[in-house]
Amino acid sequence: MLAIPRPRRGIRRAGRRLAVAAVAAVGAMCVSVLPAVATQGAPPSKALRAGPTSPAPRQAQAAASAAVGATTPFSVYEAEAGTPGGGAAVRSLTSAPTTQYSSAALEASGHSYVHLDGTGQSVRWTNTTGQPISFLNVRASIPDSASGGGVTGTLNLYVDGVFRQALNLNSRQSWAYEGNGNYNTSDNQNPADGDPRVFWDESGTFVTGSPIPAGATFSLRKDSDNSASFYDVDSVDVENPPAPLTQPANSISITSCGAVADDTPTNGAADSRSVDSRAAIQNCIDQASCNCPPAGAPAPRP
Repeated sequence: MLAIPRPRRGIRRAGRRLAVAAVAAVGAMCVSVLPAVATQGAPPSKALRAGPTSPAPRQAQAAASAAVGATTPFSVYEAEAGTPGGGAAVRSLTSAPTTQYSSAALEASGHSYVHLDGTGQSVRWTNTTGQPISFLNVRASIPDSASGGGVTGTLNLYVDGVFRQALNLNSRQSWAYEGNGNYNTSDNQNPADGDPRVFWDESGTFVTGSPIPAGATFSLRKDSDNSASFYDVDSVDVENPPAPLTQPANSISITSCGAVADDTPTNGAADSRSVDSRAAIQNCIDQASCNCPPAGAPAPRP
């Protein structure tokens, strides 16, 4: 079980927002100095009055904040920015927490998410990326099992109102409990202890059939065949990844050393068909790092 520090948000978005906050803080310090520099020779009171009323520093700070963050090949759609349907509700953190314990809203990106707990409830977005969407990464939460350890479930994807596929979700890697002396631990999965944390997990999948075209709508909907009692949707990362790259020249493939790929995911559970490839991978590393590499392997650097 991976320990996730507070505040708990999506890793990609959290990194970007922390960077924005850092630059904004630096920008704020710069803004407080700029008016005084620009008005050297003027009375101090005039210089101090110029800062808060001048729009230019604020605009520069906003532009700098907007430009911060990694350039990524995916776009993020927050659930609360979508359109709820069928009675789905947006849930948000509306006040500061009163205890040290967590909540789904506290851990959600933007501290808001859409809650689906009835048949026909959904959240819908429009593909405004200007590109087709062939891959989705859904950040969602479904209930824990009564005894802990998680459950599996599906949530249906619709494109322009037409069913496209069922997405696999699970809670096997979430729902740690902090009550009964377990505060700030990450490996206690006993629901009887109460005060849960780590509500969210991410599940990625390729879109079945043709990609979602630009301008089309796509939605996640709880239907009668979706067995979890509720689905909390935080966000969806979308992209149109390129085709896999071919193996570079003068390189060694771990599959040529005996590693076996498993292309049949089991939605969070152990796969009995998987093969332990550790020895094969180590063999590949040994071949690439030895002084006399076999044909096709890159020579070691001095």
